[in-house]
Amino acid sequence: MELIAKADVVLALGTRLNPFSTLPGYGIDYWPNNAKIIQVDINPDRIGLTKPVSVGIVGDAKKVSQSILSELAPNAGDAGREERKHEIAQTKSRWAQQLSSMDHEDDDPGTSWNERARAAKPDWLSPRKAWRAIQAALPREAIISSDIGNNCAIGNAYPSFEVGRKYLAPGLFGPCGYGLPAIVGAKIGCPDTPVVGFAGDGAFGIAVTELTAIGRSEWPAITMVVFRNYQWGAEKRNSTLWYDDNFVGTELDDNVSYAAIAKACGHKGEVARTMDELTEKLDAAVKNQMENGKTTVVEVLINQELGEPFRRDAMKKPVVVAGIDPADMRPQRKAVA
Repeated sequence: MELIAKADVVLALGTRLNPFSTLPGYGIDYWPNNAKIIQVDINPDRIGLTKPVSVGIVGDAKKVSQSILSELAPNAGDAGREERKHEIAQTKSRWAQQLSSMDHEDDDPGTSWNERARAAKPDWLSPRKAWRAIQAALPREAIISSDIGNNCAIGNAYPSFEVGRKYLAPGLFGPCGYGLPAIVGAKIGCPDTPVVGFAGDGAFGIAVTELTAIGRSEWPAITMVVFRNYQWGAEKRNSTLWYDDNFVGTELDDNVSYAAIAKACGHKGEVARTMDELTEKLDAAVKNQMENGKTTVVEVLINQELGEPFRRDAMKKPVVVAGIDPADMRPQRKAVA
C-alpha cells in the first residue's frame, strides 16, 4: 500500500481493480489517483469498469505481457531501478519488523471494545499471535484458502508466497463459508500439495456440513483452522465503530465445539489455546494430511479483539430518523462473551 501510492503508472494484469484492492484501508488512502492505468483483462467488460484507464488492452495476461516485453528496449526501466529496488526492500523489511512486533489490535479513538475484549480473556490468544504461530507451521509450498471475516482479514498480512496460484480468496462479494469448500477444491486439483483452509467460527458454521462429504473415501484429506472467538467479528466491528460501541446479533453460542463435530464426522479434531499448541497441532495436522490422508480441524480459541473493518467508506454515523425520539430507543447491552 505504501509503495503503490507512489506509482505514476500502474500496469494492471488480469485484476478487476475492485473496491477491496483500491479503496482506503488501515487509515491509508493509498490508491494513486493521478497515476496512468494500463489495464489488461481477457474480459472486455472489465476494462475501465471501476477506474478510468489510460490504455485498455483486451487479451490474455501472459500473452500481452510477452508482447509488451518484446517491444521494450533492453535498457527500458534501468533509470533509477537500483534506487527503487532499495526502497522496496527497505519498505518490506520495515513492515515485516512491525508485523512481528504487533501482538494486539489498536482501537479507534472514542471506542474501547478491544481493551475490554483483552481484559475479558487475558490469557487467550490474540488474532495476531495466532497468525504468527500459524506462520511457524505453514509449509511454504502450501495452498491456503481464506474465508471472509475479521480474523481472516487480519491474517492477510502474514502468509507469503513464492509462486502464484497458492492463495484462494473469497473476492469482492464476500461469499461467507468459502474457506472450507475452496480448500477441498484445491486439494482435488492438486492432490500432492499440502492445503490449509482458514475461517472464523461464524463463516465455518455455514459450511461445516461439508465435513460429512470430506469423510467419503473418494474425497481427499484437508486441514482446516477455525478461529473460535464466539462472534461474527466483521459485523461486530461495524457495529461497535458506528454505533458507539454497541452491537446486536453478533454473538455466537459457546456450547458448540467444531473440533468435536470434526471427530463426529470421522476426522481428527484438535483445540489449541497457546501459540506453541497451535504451531504443534497445525504442523501435525499437515503431516497427517500428507502422510496418512487424514483430515484435521484445528479449533484455535482466541479473544474477541477486532481489527480494521473491511469497508470504512461503506458506513457513516447513523442519523436521527424523523418522528423517533432518542428517549424511545433502548440501549444495547455492552457485554463480552
